[in-house]
Amino acid sequence: MIEVTGSHIELSGEMSRAAFDAALAAIGEYNRASQPYAGLLEQECLIMAGGLRVRDTAAGVQVEPGCCAGLEEWRGWSCLVDGEQPWLGHSPDPGLEFRDGVARLWQDVEHTDGPACEIPLADVPAHLEGVQRDLAGFLGLVRQWAPDGLGDRLAARFDAEFRISAPL
Repeated sequence: MIEVTGSHIELSGEMSRAAFDAALAAIGEYNRASQPYAGLLEQECLIMAGGLRVRDTAAGVQVEPGCCAGLEEWRGWSCLVDGEQPWLGHSPDPGLEFRDGVARLWQDVEHTDGPACEIPLADVPAHLEGVQRDLAGFLGLVRQWAPDGLGDRLAARFDAEFRISAPL
């Protein structure tokens, strides 16, 4: 998901046109592109403020991406399987601990006494496959909805920058 004016929009092939337009405008603004679409093609590199939101539906807990986390780091979550911590951002600093094949994640390392999101390490690859499907769906909307015939070029650029279709 990406950050849009203090809130977040989940990127997927299920986005409404309004959410898609808001997301592309936010991506363009964050990258200081001269225009939301064509200007992104002119950038040296692209970044997306936001990152992955973690939800533990059984515990009713979710952890939002911290400040300075970016969607460009989504593949870094695969390091959980090896007992390593991905970049989670800061302010607040998310807390993470490993215990018995599970990664426990809190929104703020200063408040780890409450409920946490628990991610079985064996499930991480399947979760990342789901993220990849959502991002591939977003690329489909970019191809379909980007104006002025820019869809294929812009989707290819996002795919290259964020390594969306590359094998996990």
